[in-house]
Amino acid sequence: MMWSPVGITSGVEKCREMLEHMEKEKKDFIEQLEKTECKINEKAEQLKQMIDAHREVMINELSSMKQKRIGEIESLREEIERQLLTMERYKKCVDEVRQTGTAWFIARAASGLHDIADKLLMFDAIERTLADMGHADIMFTSSEYVTDDVNKTLGHLCLSVVKTGESI
Repeated sequence: MMWSPVGITSGVEKCREMLEHMEKEKKDFIEQLEKTECKINEKAEQLKQMIDAHREVMINELSSMKQKRIGEIESLREEIERQLLTMERYKKCVDEVRQTGTAWFIARAASGLHDIADKLLMFDAIERTLADMGHADIMFTSSEYVTDDVNKTLGHLCLSVVKTGESI
């Protein structure tokens, strides 16, 4: 085969066209990459905002549970402490009567002290409240959906190349 200046000129032109086509392909591809990156970032930010909002709801719910339960515990604790203080005062009073009182005074005070002791030993209400309160456990069950298949949540990427079949 013989070469000719026209053939070379034509070949130079063909190479320039192919280079121009490749530059356009590169530019178009970079634009697609940038748009896709923006879409990925937008979706990720949207998911982050949804997660943050849900986390806030759950933290508020947890705080409410804490406040209610601690309130119940403190209320019952205060009631038990009042009962204990009253019983300790009663015990101290009985000890003083025994130590300082005469037999006649002790006999006379015994009936009243006995009635008070009977009332103090009635723990039914406190025990019922304690039993009704029961034991509480807080549990957090994490969803594995996002961690198991984040592609379903965020999305996925696909690169498809379509061959044009035509030569340049």
